[in-house]
Amino acid sequence: MAKPTLPIEREPPKRSITKQQALRHLIHAAVRMTAAREDPFAIHLVIQSADKLLIDLSSKTGKPLVLRWDEFMKPEYKSALLSIHRETFNFLKHADKDYDQELYVGEIAHSNFLQLGVCIANYHAMFGVSTEHMQLFFKLLTILAPGAFSGPSMEAQMSQLILDKMTIGQFFTTNLWSDEFAAITGSKLNVERAADLQDTNAYYDSTIAGVTAKASK
Repeated sequence: MAKPTLPIEREPPKRSITKQQALRHLIHAAVRMTAAREDPFAIHLVIQSADKLLIDLSSKTGKPLVLRWDEFMKPEYKSALLSIHRETFNFLKHADKDYDQELYVGEIAHSNFLQLGVCIANYHAMFGVSTEHMQLFFKLLTILAPGAFSGPSMEAQMSQLILDKMTIGQFFTTNLWSDEFAAITGSKLNVERAADLQDTNAYYDSTIAGVTAKASK
């Protein structure tokens, strides 16, 4: 007779988050990582996780999304096209079937921009709100891809002038999250970032001696 498994003792949780808050974490992180010119493969994982979470929530709640990647696919091509859409995501996640394969890399940074834009649009469609992180990124996207996500706008009319004189990196930098930028513009990006990172603050502010002492108990 098998010995009963003892429950694993865990410390009480510090807080809980909803699926909406989980999506906010993923989208905000992808926005900041993009502004910081971080690794596009890591960014891709975060974006695709948000994309899949949004699709699952839409299916379970019945709330429609603005765009689903499989919506306009012919049934006979759907499986193959979805496999291509998740190809990089799946390659980075596991190695059970493709351990000896290579990934052919295309315009992943550009693709990340478009896919993150779709996540932001779908987040707004599902929850009816958008944060400053999301609004900032979407504004940049309407400049880079005028008409792709919205009708003609001032950003679309100015796109050529802006892109002629400025790089994407110059427009979209981590300085946007600084306290100095907030003081000048009234932006709440720094406040939103602080809320996102609340779980790291206590740990990073801990002394090394304090952490090792706690771990040894």
